[in-house]
Amino acid sequence: MGWHWKFLLMVICSFMLTAAISQDTVKVKKDSSRNIVDVVKDSKVSRDLLKAITRKPPQEGVFNLKSEEIYMPFNGKMIRHIIVNHIGFDKSITDTTRNLKNTAAKVANALHKNSKEWLIRDHLIFYEKKLLNAYTLADNERFLRDLDFIVDARIYVMPLSSTEDSVDVLVVTRDIFSIGGRLSPQSVDKVSFRLYDVNVLGAGQRMQVNGLYDTERHPNFGYDLLYRKSSVAGTLINLTAAYSQLNNGSSYGDMLENAYYLRLDRPLVSASSRVAGGLEFSKNWSQNYYQDPDSVFRDYRYNVSDVWMGYNIGAKRNTEHRDRRFISARFFEQDFVRRPDQSYDQSNPAFNSRTAFLGSFTLFQQEFYKTQYVYGFGRTEDIPYGHTYSLLAGWQSLLGYKRPYIGIDADKSFVHREGNFYTFSVRVGGFPHNNGIEDATVLVSGQLYSKLYHYKRSLIRRTINADFTYVFNQRTNTLLDINGTYGLEGFTADSLLGTKRFHTRYEVVMFTPWKILGFHIAPMLFVDLAFIAPQHKIIFYDKPYVGLGGGIRTRNENLVFGTLEVKFFYYPRTVEDVSTFKIRATGNLRIKYSASYVRAPSFIVYN
Repeated sequence: MGWHWKFLLMVICSFMLTAAISQDTVKVKKDSSRNIVDVVKDSKVSRDLLKAITRKPPQEGVFNLKSEEIYMPFNGKMIRHIIVNHIGFDKSITDTTRNLKNTAAKVANALHKNSKEWLIRDHLIFYEKKLLNAYTLADNERFLRDLDFIVDARIYVMPLSSTEDSVDVLVVTRDIFSIGGRLSPQSVDKVSFRLYDVNVLGAGQRMQVNGLYDTERHPNFGYDLLYRKSSVAGTLINLTAAYSQLNNGSSYGDMLENAYYLRLDRPLVSASSRVAGGLEFSKNWSQNYYQDPDSVFRDYRYNVSDVWMGYNIGAKRNTEHRDRRFISARFFEQDFVRRPDQSYDQSNPAFNSRTAFLGSFTLFQQEFYKTQYVYGFGRTEDIPYGHTYSLLAGWQSLLGYKRPYIGIDADKSFVHREGNFYTFSVRVGGFPHNNGIEDATVLVSGQLYSKLYHYKRSLIRRTINADFTYVFNQRTNTLLDINGTYGLEGFTADSLLGTKRFHTRYEVVMFTPWKILGFHIAPMLFVDLAFIAPQHKIIFYDKPYVGLGGGIRTRNENLVFGTLEVKFFYYPRTVEDVSTFKIRATGNLRIKYSASYVRAPSFIVYN
């Protein structure tokens, strides 16, 4: 497929997305009734609500409640006015010392631009002169909290004394300080950095610069430039454009690629939304910055086209029930214009062109609980419960194999009011070929977040993960390892490969009342246990590999900086060059309980 046809295909899909979304998106005119705004802002109820957002929530105020519960008494009433009350960054530093509070407020106000009212309205999915839907308001509140320039959001329904059939809706959001950065010295001669503003001019724009200085690199300096706009023109479509000399999203091994790419994505914000989708176009190539000899340097160039789109059947007609049916399709192509010359890479799937079509039919019913202290330090977090069942079918061409694909993807989550959260997942997939199933994968996993336990002035939450993976009849897929997500954290063993793997993890986190310059402190302890076995061996034929560790997690919820972690690892049993002890400091982690109604059709990721 030529590049002009790929580009035309993506443009057509972009227009299809925009046209379909235009049915969901209605411009909300700015409320002209300033008397109502003033009354709401000055009322005791509003002041109490704003205090609840701006102040650090007390431990005894930890909550677990259904996200739609507070809106149900107003379900079906007419929305008369939508009032946006946005709180800037300076309101969020009320729990520090007087000198720090005054100084920080002045510095923040000089550097930070508050979010514009039109920006908040561009992210609303309910409208004036329409009937209120309790679930839609709950979905919208959660969506606002997920934006990287908003630290918290609340949507309140204000009853009217003049009529029982209509209500006003107050949307309260609070900015996060949007400017951040990171400096990461890796050695005396090597240092990387990142500078970004996630809300440039208060317009939901992210601008980011990454840099790397390395004396062994030629030239010594490399960089990334990225721009992202949230909800372009109120369509809920996010646009990202970037150029990189440090790309590692699709690179292989430790080599950093050059790349430039364009992405558009539109999530399924609510169960009542119709359309979700996305597209990506990128060019990627290697460059010999470290002057490796030709026999070692992998000289390659490839292009990526990735387009998907889905439709939520009957979303607008079925407003009282949460069962949904979602159909979607995806086209993916990774086209190697030039492959590495090394003979051992000629049959490596990572360096060969790949084309795939996937379609899915999904049944889902998902709702959310609002709670705290899962990953955050007191901010509101949204935990999903319900089910998502997907049937996948498609086709892939790779290494001369042109085969159909079938798969099942199922998730079931439970939430108890006491605070326990359970998730169970089953993923099965493979390629029917030669009267059998090739490159087949079975992945079964479960996760438990315990309720919060009070210990003096601290809060404790425990997490238990367990998963089993089995792959068989491998042709193009790689074997299992025990590194990372489904193995020992921090472990990097290339020779431990197999077809069966069992892994479990236990972690305890204590959220303490201690703070340093507004950064909350949470110590943790964890243990990982992993078994791996080759074909024709039972999973427990050998003793397990174990990872023991602890560390400290810290975050200031008022800043855009991600969570900071320092962890210590001890591996009683190691291989190769894996050290028995390891210390790792990680900055700007974006850890949160992340959930979405649907996702793009994809093959199973098991390493």
